[in-house]
Amino acid sequence: MKQTLFIKQLAEYFNLYLPSNKKCSKNTIASYADGFLTLFQFFKDEKDKPHYRINYSDITAKTMDEYILWLQNEKNYSAASQKQRISALSSFLKYASGREMNALSAYNAVSQVQTPKVPRTVFPYFSPEEIRILLSTPKNEGKSGSRDVTLLALLYDSGARAQEVCDIMIGDITFAKTSTIRIHGKGNKTREIPISSDVVKLIKRYLEERGKTLKDNRDEHLFPSQRSDRITTACIRNLVCKYVTLAKSNNPNHFNEEDYSPHSFRHSKAVHMLEAGVPLIYIRNFLGHESIRTTEIYLRIHQGSVSKILKERKTETSISYAIEQSSSKNQDIPDFIKNVR
Repeated sequence: MKQTLFIKQLAEYFNLYLPSNKKCSKNTIASYADGFLTLFQFFKDEKDKPHYRINYSDITAKTMDEYILWLQNEKNYSAASQKQRISALSSFLKYASGREMNALSAYNAVSQVQTPKVPRTVFPYFSPEEIRILLSTPKNEGKSGSRDVTLLALLYDSGARAQEVCDIMIGDITFAKTSTIRIHGKGNKTREIPISSDVVKLIKRYLEERGKTLKDNRDEHLFPSQRSDRITTACIRNLVCKYVTLAKSNNPNHFNEEDYSPHSFRHSKAVHMLEAGVPLIYIRNFLGHESIRTTEIYLRIHQGSVSKILKERKTETSISYAIEQSSSKNQDIPDFIKNVR
């Protein structure tokens, strides 16, 4: 069957640009692919047009408005899911606009689409995939890069508050079969928490690059700044903002919340522990909450959204599921989408 220029360049985008040029992970590429499966279904159901006949001239402001309404009314997608699918299309059209003039017109049309505002959660947090993306964003070389990736990884792994990370001394770290770190919490209370082997490796390399050891530099802070013996919460906040912005620019389908902060890592750790079935009492001790009621309030806010997210991941963003659904309707799926599994 003869394919349009839109589909030919979309194949190049998935087969070459995303994996080779942009170095996107399989999960990120799968998220993009899911967005296009939804678009193909829209054109098939509403326009009676199979995917291989879709061209840049079909992507108009009017069609995109119809697409948004279809996502809302027929698919019952959340505001975040609608935004993700528009972002996937927009990212491709931005890539293609440097190669085809008609793609630029389509890109301008999509840029004008008014997607519903994503309801703000009380505590913005990262998905596991977003954590992976964030930790791969700093250039992991030199003292600055090594410090940044170690700091971000420790923020998540420990679930510590920004001030608690600032206060960590080199002597607070214990390397053993089960390595731990001592956290100095609110009210001068301390807690000992385990740290993962991956974070242990990052800390060891970071200390080695600084010429520090647990034995000889126990009374020094783990993370100094250029002007002081320890980093500040403002500096940590700036680093988080910097790397979230960079990560989002390369992964527009992710990081759809607003006002991410260092505390978002703490919220993420708590939610991911809840998803994994960790008992609430352990999460309370891990986070250093004085009362379990604090933890219950903290996590109760997320329980509804966690269930919704897990449901959406199963029914909306599973490529295998989407392909099965499309196949059941005799919809042809391009090979470059089928291969993203």
